[in-house]
Amino acid sequence: MLRYLTAGESHGEYLAGILEGFPAGVRMPQAYIKAQLNRRRTAPGRSARQALEKDDFRIISGLEKETTTGAPIAVLIRNASRAVPPPSSLPRPGHADLPGMLKYNTLNAALIRERASARETAMRTALGSFAMRLNELLGIEVNSRVTNLGGLCSLTAGSAAAELLRAKRAGDTLGGEFEVSFDNVPAGLGSCAHPDRRLGARLGAALLSVNGVKGFEIGGGFSLAAMGGKEAAQDPQLSGGLDGGMTNGGALLLRCAVKPVPGLRAGTPSTDLRTFRKKLSVSLTSDTTAVFAAAVVAEHAASLELAAAVLEKFGGDSLCELLPRVEEWRKRTKKAIARL
Repeated sequence: MLRYLTAGESHGEYLAGILEGFPAGVRMPQAYIKAQLNRRRTAPGRSARQALEKDDFRIISGLEKETTTGAPIAVLIRNASRAVPPPSSLPRPGHADLPGMLKYNTLNAALIRERASARETAMRTALGSFAMRLNELLGIEVNSRVTNLGGLCSLTAGSAAAELLRAKRAGDTLGGEFEVSFDNVPAGLGSCAHPDRRLGARLGAALLSVNGVKGFEIGGGFSLAAMGGKEAAQDPQLSGGLDGGMTNGGALLLRCAVKPVPGLRAGTPSTDLRTFRKKLSVSLTSDTTAVFAAAVVAEHAASLELAAAVLEKFGGDSLCELLPRVEEWRKRTKKAIARL
């Protein structure tokens, strides 16, 4: 079973993560992990904090000469910004502050922010890099792209940059949509036998857990609601590569909607929970948009779930066991998949 756990606070000394159940024999250059972390950190629309963070990391177990050993993999990422925010009883609307303060019986919203922060996704990206690398070695390719920025579609680098600049100058933030696609996915991953083993449900949970993601769909998604069965049946790709909770051998297509970052320079109305006075909650450090960074994080979050499903189906404690099993399965299912 492939599983992971993260720990650490936004302004603590380290973020920490453990990845358990990962097979031995996977060559994992540290430059590969660094490149993935850089993609997340330098995505368009990020805040000034990202210029401070370098995401320097250490792998303290599970690797020998940049090759996985089969032991649990432990990773540390050092935070460059370690100025702990002062206590605050003023929750930021749209963030985890209010429900977290109520849940954990505290008047200090800063305690909630430190763990709920999207800074945690740096570790998910680092751990997800291992899964992404394993999938690549098995011939599974992942890509993502932003398809909508604040209502602007047909994006180019220039149009996106102009829209981000406009929003930043206005003291505003933007939401958007992105899609993640996987090609050459083996058929039969997941299960129709139990609800919690359906791969679509697992991928939905993984991507909806990415900060700011408020909507999720597979393949044709919500557009299928307006179609008749005859129309939908004419395009097998509308299934998004999943039928009955299992991969069907087609391309896996996932889409997500990301809300605008709720922290605004102009402030949003809130209530101080200590004094119950109305105040403005002002943010000077928020991203202009999270959609580009979220797309990168989603690649890694989905890769972890997909790698877990691969290991569940094919087994194997090392890559040399796993790879021939996947290749043999592809040969057996090739003819049926070609008819999709």
